[in-house]
Order: sequence, then C-alpha cells, then structure tokens
Amino acid sequence: MAQDDILQKRLSGPGDVTNILFNERIDKMNLDLFKNQIRFKIALELIDRDNGLSIMQLNKLLSDVPQATLYRHVNAMLQDSLLKVVRLQRVGKVEEKIYALNTSGYKIKDEDWASATYEEKVNFVSFYFMYILQNYKNYHEKLITTDSADKATFSLVKLNLPDETFHSFQSELATLLEKYYALSMEKEDNENKRTVSLVIIP
Repeated sequence: MAQDDILQKRLSGPGDVTNILFNERIDKMNLDLFKNQIRFKIALELIDRDNGLSIMQLNKLLSDVPQATLYRHVNAMLQDSLLKVVRLQRVGKVEEKIYALNTSGYKIKDEDWASATYEEKVNFVSFYFMYILQNYKNYHEKLITTDSADKATFSLVKLNLPDETFHSFQSELATLLEKYYALSMEKEDNENKRTVSLVIIP
C-alpha cells in the first residue's frame, strides 16, 4: 500500500451513511500534529514514501531543524502512533531506524472535529491541501521522467441545492466513491494508484 493513503474525513448525511473513504489507513488522528510545525514538516516529508526515511535523511531534508530537536519530535510521534519503524538498516557500524507514517493512519473523529478550535481546523485543512500539493509534485516529477502528458484535472462548482437534495447528492457521491474504492482494493500493485481529492463546503 502506498503512503498516499492518508486522509479521511467523515461527511454527515441522511442516516449518517456518507462515510466517504479516501483511503484505508485512517483510524485516528492526534490534532496535536497540526499544532506543531516541526511534526507537520516531518509528516509532509514522509508522505508518499513507502520505504520511509532515517533520522539522517530527514535531517538533510529539514536542515532548519536541529538534529536533537528532530530526534525528540520523531520519538514523540512514534509514541503517539503517528509514525512507525518499518525496518532497520546498518550504516557502517551504526544501525539506523527507518521511519514511515503509521499505516493505522490519521482520522479526526466527529466529536473531536466538533470540539476543535477554528485554528485547529484551519491547520488540518492546510495539511490536507499540502498533502494534495505534495501528491501533485510527485506526480509531475514522474511525468518528467516518463515524458508523459499531464492528465490531472481540477474542478470547482457551486450548487444551489436545498438541504434534502444536497444530502442525496452526498449519499450518491459516497456510494460512487465506495464502489470504485472497493474495486481498487482488489489490486495489489500501485501502478495505477490515483488520487481523488474532494472537499465539500455546505
């Protein structure tokens, strides 16, 4: 499974059935991740990196973060189940831990979202869009190496719908996403992994 399986947010609808699955990895999320800029940066660097990174590799990517500070935050994220150790690798006589985003994933529960402050919600939304941006960056870099055309699409539409019709729209959309998500889970390879991002502001 690829590390791009990261974000899920429950969307309420009729009978609370519109649980739109953007991925299979979302079980919980600690909102503290979005309060701390260093943890935020660590998470961004580990997006779409199935094989993970060592502390030394992270330190090169996050050169503005002192190594001791980086160690402290990585260990804290590990204790909070935001990161996991995927393997050990030996560099000379030193054995390094390789860290990746925890496959249990990140989810904000409905009650946590309802009680979150505006600032916390904005931080989450910022992470969401940074995640999309990182996905597009990785996709574009792959296009360059394969000399392929850019087929990414971006849509924005405003719908003037009464509540009942809008809830029906959400339910139908959820059903459609769940149908194709289930089909995608039958594939074991990541060659055709595609990112579908959806934001609804009711």
